[in-house]
Amino acid sequence: MTMNSTDFLTRLRQAEADTGLHQQQLGITRVYEHPHAATHATGHTSGHLSGEEILVKDLHQVRGEVTTFGSEHQARTAVEDDSATTALLSTGATLVGASSTSEFGVMAYTEPVGQLAPINPVHPGMTPGGSSGGAAVAVSRGLVNIAHATDGGGSIRIPAACCGLPGLKPAHDPTYGGFTSTAHGFLAADLETTARAYDLPISDLAQRTSASPNKNPLRIGYTNTPFHSTSQVDPAIAAATAAVTALLTGNPAVEGVRQAPAPYPVGFFKNFATYLHKRCAPLPAPLSPLPQWLKEQGLSAPTAQVEQSVEKILALGPRVLQAWPDFDVIATPTLACAPPAPGTFSALPPRLDFLAQTAWTPWGTLWNMTGWASLTVPLVRPEQVPGRWPISLLLGAVSDRISPSELLALGQAAQTAAAALPPEGLSLAAPGNLDSLSFQPTPTPSAHEH
Repeated sequence: MTMNSTDFLTRLRQAEADTGLHQQQLGITRVYEHPHAATHATGHTSGHLSGEEILVKDLHQVRGEVTTFGSEHQARTAVEDDSATTALLSTGATLVGASSTSEFGVMAYTEPVGQLAPINPVHPGMTPGGSSGGAAVAVSRGLVNIAHATDGGGSIRIPAACCGLPGLKPAHDPTYGGFTSTAHGFLAADLETTARAYDLPISDLAQRTSASPNKNPLRIGYTNTPFHSTSQVDPAIAAATAAVTALLTGNPAVEGVRQAPAPYPVGFFKNFATYLHKRCAPLPAPLSPLPQWLKEQGLSAPTAQVEQSVEKILALGPRVLQAWPDFDVIATPTLACAPPAPGTFSALPPRLDFLAQTAWTPWGTLWNMTGWASLTVPLVRPEQVPGRWPISLLLGAVSDRISPSELLALGQAAQTAAAALPPEGLSLAAPGNLDSLSFQPTPTPSAHEH
């Protein structure tokens, strides 16, 4: 069925005229000439997103459309819809185009090969993050209310945080296919639209008060100590996220906030790195430097080492529950510093690029390894701090002790609490300085690297 995408195209062409930017700089890899939607015998679509115009991340195949996987060298025309596209169509959504992503989705920034990189509408001097960076930019610019996104290590939550949006990584089954870190989901304009995208209610947290017969008030753990690196964190981000989390104690649904201990030693992250390397081993040439390095690491990784790493990851949930027996949700910063300038990561040698991304995002991957739900929320709306980057708070479920609907409600509560603070103190004006994170390894006394 041929459909009319006038509304989406009108917004896109108006944005191009207003900004002087190319559609790729607005987060759109391509516009589908004939939008796609599931139809039934009645001629009408059905589902909770019926008629909603949605972008598909440019890692997924829509029948008859070109997918580039973040590189023009990899462009191919899809013969059939893939499973992600089929799931999107089942919601009743109208698929109007593809959003920009990083090459094969393996970077936390979005600089597609052979394409113009999307420009962050919050601050053009800051990366919009990745790998769902185009989706975040398009939503932030109001081109669509909802865009498809995936999160295999933070790829929904990182660009959401960079572009001043909420971002929910839904709970997923990490044992699928042996182990998978990836959840499919959405980026949306606000928490209410996020809830609609996932077909979730936003729970009434009043049901978690001490007077409730079946639920206990929320026990929140907070930390700004990185889980996956020994690097530094911007003091302003640490202070803002700690202050807002502390203010949540004024909510009757919150029992209290306490310091959360480390869930595991920093070295545990090597298991996820090994898994990621192996996942990149089959990537086809030609590749840019970082994916090529990841591929080479994966090809050289012994099979026994990979299997042991996956076994350790699959056993992680019970281990984290032992570390956090008295917490329902963990709060951390989303990013360790403000988004750095575009090109900052990719200018580094591949190994340092990978270490820098880990230091910049040293918390969120825990929820990919465990499969638990996790939400990032900006502490202030971008329009309240024009030209500044809104600091974001990461809220992660501890198993199923808090539902995704309650997580969304807690995100609302955090934003309400933050409104009591000066917005400038919840935002930063300058792009992040990766050197301030002290992410580069230093030689040990024995001159060996670990």
